[in-house]
Amino acid sequence: MSKEKKTVLKSGDLWVEVNAFGGELSRILDRKTNQEILWNADPKIWNRHAPILFPFVGKCYEKSYLYQGKTYAMPTQHGFARDMEFTKLSETENEVWYELRDSEKTREQYPFAFRLQVGHRLEGRLLRVMWKVVNEGDEELLFMIGGHPAFMIPEGASLYDVSLRFNQKDALHYQAPDADGYENPALSGTLSLQDGRVDITEGFFHKALTYIFDKAEVTKAELLVKENPYITIDCEGFPYLAVWTVEETHPFVCLEPWYGRCATRGFVGELKEREGIVTLAAHETFKTEYTIEVHEVIEVN
Repeated sequence: MSKEKKTVLKSGDLWVEVNAFGGELSRILDRKTNQEILWNADPKIWNRHAPILFPFVGKCYEKSYLYQGKTYAMPTQHGFARDMEFTKLSETENEVWYELRDSEKTREQYPFAFRLQVGHRLEGRLLRVMWKVVNEGDEELLFMIGGHPAFMIPEGASLYDVSLRFNQKDALHYQAPDADGYENPALSGTLSLQDGRVDITEGFFHKALTYIFDKAEVTKAELLVKENPYITIDCEGFPYLAVWTVEETHPFVCLEPWYGRCATRGFVGELKEREGIVTLAAHETFKTEYTIEVHEVIEVN
């Protein structure tokens, strides 16, 4: 099946596309300004738009993990869902649902029976991203899930015209991965805020390659461009929110709501002991959602 099999959702304000491959949000176009909001997945820079991270967020230490005394290989970070074909469950003019089920292939790496359902609903200038994880087995299901949307820096602006604004006013604790993608407590720190805001200045993403805010402290995160609201992510209830780009080369900023996080360097314990793991009882369903609001962009030239 083609990686370009997409569903289009429309409102008077936005045009949204969702790809069957990876169940991935692949386009947000502001119909009023003809501005592309979501990153275009240029393979020369970063070949994704907004991948779904499942059943892991980040890397497993040394590309493997331990479950009930058995070692399983997980060679890629962020799990496998982002690289698999989903099946469309339903579609209306403004909402679509896709599903991924476990298979013989997935059970080689991840020995759980599951259904992952991903929904997108467009409501004017707001896009609702909805997830359901169904435990199809008779034992606990252990998993992580996360979003990874990348938002284009508008034409006429640069990364250093962008500010971050959070619901917290003074400071936020963050964790950060090392150069190999493992959490390292020595790299954690505090990000100072002024009335909830911090400007992205030169070297901001050298201090932390990825800022991972924990303890469910971030319930709302915004991108401002030249003082103007651009993107708002509402992620109340999510334990983690990550902010990432590569400062010198990437013309976008990712705001990433997560249930889970990268493994700590040196972690070799059982999967159930890994920080951020979600435990779902047999035959139960986990549900969550976050929203993306696209503000009307003022001319930034």
